[in-house]
Amino acid sequence: MAGDLQNSGARPAATPGERDAQAPGAADAQSAGPGGSESPESTGCNRHAAPCLRSRIAAALEELWVAAFAWIPTPVGLALRLFAWRWLFKSCGSARFGTGLSLAGCRNMRLGNGVRLGRGCFVTANEGELVLHDRVALSPNVHVGADSGRIEIGADTAIGPGTVIRAANHRIDRQDMPIMHQGHVPGLIIIEEDVWIGANCVITPDVRIGRGAVVGAGAVVTRNVAPFSIVGGVPAKLIGMRSQGGQPRLI
Repeated sequence: MAGDLQNSGARPAATPGERDAQAPGAADAQSAGPGGSESPESTGCNRHAAPCLRSRIAAALEELWVAAFAWIPTPVGLALRLFAWRWLFKSCGSARFGTGLSLAGCRNMRLGNGVRLGRGCFVTANEGELVLHDRVALSPNVHVGADSGRIEIGADTAIGPGTVIRAANHRIDRQDMPIMHQGHVPGLIIIEEDVWIGANCVITPDVRIGRGAVVGAGAVVTRNVAPFSIVGGVPAKLIGMRSQGGQPRLI
């Protein structure tokens, strides 16, 4: 993951070239198509148009396969899900999948060793890319949506229950067309290693949360967060800094 932020209040540049420079591995994903999968031209699909028949069938089969194992409780269920789902992903280490998960676009996801997806999480990466590094922990009912964008979460990051992380926004340019018909604006979210995000937070597109930062429960993050800082509120603002070997230093 990248180092310290130079400007904790500025939003990251939105140009594709600068996104590639910020995101490790993004150049590979770009050359291979969204999320490292086949390009739209090679599949005969246009990512800006309605899904083609082939992609609809693939999505339906993926949904059926995920649902077939998502309900099984106990450690037996954990073992069965890892065995049955591992091959769905672009890469997958020794992950732990809780019950009641909803997954879509698994071929565009990379999961490291020790990744934990809590009960009832909703994780998607259709036409996008999601990278969860080693020991990322999603608490129950977390929503991570990398659809039409890119999300990368660093090692040893903990995300509290009910948090929503989405990499794309609705387009709202036109007034002569309903918002839901205007498509999405792709975005990038980078969460560096050793971050703690509290319960019921919202992380919006085009932000970077620095290493060791803490996001207080209920916060809405709309700007970059500096390393080792503590933020909270709506929108999230700096409220303190983590101190070395002592109590947090609040502002």
